Amino acid sequence: MLNQVAQDIAVTVSDIIGHGVLVTDDRGIIIGCDDASRIGVCHIPSLEVMKSRKPLVTTEAEASKMSGVKPGFTLPILLAEEVVGSIAIAGDPDEVKKFGLLVQKQAEIMLRQQALIQQNMLRERALSDLAQSLASFNPAYGNETLILLQGEELGYDLKLCRIAMIVELESYVGEQVGSTMRRVLDRLKETFHHPKNVFCPLNSFSACAFLVNDRKLDDDKFERYVFELCRSCMSLLSKEGIAVSIGIGQPAKDIGELAESYRRAREALTLGKKIRQKGERCFSASDIIMECALASIPLKKQKDFVEQILGKLTAHPDSDQLIETFCAWCDHSFRTNEAAKSLSLHRNTLLYRLKKLESVTGLSPWNFKDCMKLAIAIFLKSLGSTITKPLNER
Repeated sequence: MLNQVAQDIAVTVSDIIGHGVLVTDDRGIIIGCDDASRIGVCHIPSLEVMKSRKPLVTTEAEASKMSGVKPGFTLPILLAEEVVGSIAIAGDPDEVKKFGLLVQKQAEIMLRQQALIQQNMLRERALSDLAQSLASFNPAYGNETLILLQGEELGYDLKLCRIAMIVELESYVGEQVGSTMRRVLDRLKETFHHPKNVFCPLNSFSACAFLVNDRKLDDDKFERYVFELCRSCMSLLSKEGIAVSIGIGQPAKDIGELAESYRRAREALTLGKKIRQKGERCFSASDIIMECALASIPLKKQKDFVEQILGKLTAHPDSDQLIETFCAWCDHSFRTNEAAKSLSLHRNTLLYRLKKLESVTGLSPWNFKDCMKLAIAIFLKSLGSTITKPLNER
């Protein structure tokens, strides 16, 4: 028993019944008492109680013969049929004996609750360790068997898992962050309810999951299925005042690919939050695979490219306006009328701005290669100070 738990039991029970209470460990040493000065002393009657597993009355005459012992009633504390300590009530034996069963059960209930909490904490820690082991796994150097055994010890077959996802808490109302994250995990488990799915807490505001393709879907369909369920779960959470972001990796066929799926999910989440549009909070690695590839370019090369393509444009007073116009044109599949409407412009104004962009940069938006250069440079520029290192260097 933990000393703090024993102390809580002694004080709580003493307040309930109005008599002094002490709790010992399985060696008879007092580890909790309403009279703190008695902690650390051996309680002789407890030794006999724990040996016989039966309650014992200590009269005043008997107590006077033992150092540090008061008259009263002592009972064993059992947890899973094992004697883990004892609890004693001080006072006239005839008076305090009637509290015996109440005191014993109260102590056992509190200990059972504490044991359950500790068990859950240990399991969560083991699941977190599993996630970290898998995240850092490299088929060229790692031992797949060890990770599989790590999963089996927790009751999971990682060979069945086919995709990884990571969820991060963004905002919530009311509860503590730990409680909120548990609610998030509960909602995810309800949404992805296959018993072989693995959910691992990472810290107080994030968790990951390794999901089974229980419907035997093709990779593309499975990834889309996971994406849609994530969106559905996020909608439910938002109604509870909880906002999360989710990154989804790519489908995997083995442990090595599952580890890569985790890394892709992390990459998609990190980058997706930087470039998100229209409040999007769910990011699939496949959907932003090009952006992830560009963001992995060494930072100096990113800066050099942006400077070469957009250097003159950056100094232009209409720089932001021209970039906004170009992006709208690209977003609407180069349909001039639709792009102009989205910006509340006349189409001729939009065309004028595109020609001005060409004049400033020397690159034509109507030429495929030039258009790609502009689009890539604008994307890398948008990362700017928000990304200080390429994703593959983090």
